[in-house]
Amino acid sequence: MKIYYSKYIGYGSLSLAIVLFIHLAFLYTLGFEAFPKFTLITLLQLCLFLVAVYAMIAGIKRLTNRQIAFELTPTGIHVYQGIILPKDIFIPKEELVSAAYKVVDVSDPDHQNSKSYFIEFQLRDGSTLQNLSKSNIVINSQNLTVKLFVNLCRFKEEEWQELSKYLKEEYQITII
Repeated sequence: MKIYYSKYIGYGSLSLAIVLFIHLAFLYTLGFEAFPKFTLITLLQLCLFLVAVYAMIAGIKRLTNRQIAFELTPTGIHVYQGIILPKDIFIPKEELVSAAYKVVDVSDPDHQNSKSYFIEFQLRDGSTLQNLSKSNIVINSQNLTVKLFVNLCRFKEEEWQELSKYLKEEYQITII
């Protein structure tokens, strides 16, 4: 059972960068390579170039650094990072005691979404998992918790019912 992260943002950023670079190359071939004076068109082309560079960097960063999927397998939870350079974080099911789906208000006024959604797993005492904090997974060995953030996933509260049934049957853990 997989929970997918929104990877289309990375593809979209790279697509935007490619389109803008093609646009700028097309203008260059039409003779806009040497601007004799600073005009609105010069400023617009400079802005488009900067947007293309930013979109390219953001797309590459999204596709190589961000987690994209959680996979709940019969042996435990796999957290995959990136598409191009995949990395795997494994949490064995023997380490998990309980699970809960939580919605927490975020008090940051600059935050686009006022709520944070995550699945919180309680770890058993004496867990061997190391502390880890990534963009959508936090392992805290002092508090014995694992938080899988699903803010950017296509995960709905209705799917929690299906997932909790799977966790109860397959992992034999308590659902809160």
